[in-house]
Amino acid sequence: MSDEADACGDAAAGGSSGAGGSVSARGRATRARLLAAARTAILEGDGTVEVAAVARRAGVSAGLLYRYFTGKDGLVAAVVDDFYDGYDREVFATRLDGALSWPEREHARLRREIDFLCDAPLGRMVIGRRLCERAAAQTDAQRLAGQIDLAARSIAKAQREGELDGSFSPRFAAAATLGAFRELMAEALSGDADPPRAELLEAMWRVGSSLLLHSPASESSSSR
Repeated sequence: MSDEADACGDAAAGGSSGAGGSVSARGRATRARLLAAARTAILEGDGTVEVAAVARRAGVSAGLLYRYFTGKDGLVAAVVDDFYDGYDREVFATRLDGALSWPEREHARLRREIDFLCDAPLGRMVIGRRLCERAAAQTDAQRLAGQIDLAARSIAKAQREGELDGSFSPRFAAAATLGAFRELMAEALSGDADPPRAELLEAMWRVGSSLLLHSPASESSSSR
């Protein structure tokens, strides 16, 4: 069976664009091949992507690509989502030693996050904002919101356990620290030089610890 025929079968099942339903193994392989071709095209084109070029690279027709993705926006969004799936697995889903304190776990996680973003081929495209597509920005914002949710829950738990200053809203703290981190990494990844990872870690740790580890009330009382 051809890729085109397989895609037609997937579309009839309601699953060709990832919206649910059953997708054949051949269909999944074709979709994966298109994603891989799109990633390569984005990297080689320094953030630009064209549907026809991706289809040629994957060895399929442009019409077939549209059966798996809702055009260029759907393809770009899928590439960014795939990047974030790996990001979340490597950085947020990995559990550290429970015997460590929250600051120790967070410092180790932050180091791993910086390493991941500096090493990931798409790190400069997505986080460094070279992938200048509307769908990329929209998907990036959605995934960042999900990371803020995770960070807020982690901060709230540490506040309940007395490890962090409880005078600050967990969600505001998460948004402030992740916002600062994203701007820091956008600047670090905007050029072609290898980012100074130790310097980035130190800068971000100072920002986060000044917000989360020191209570304004305790500092004012100690200064009297």
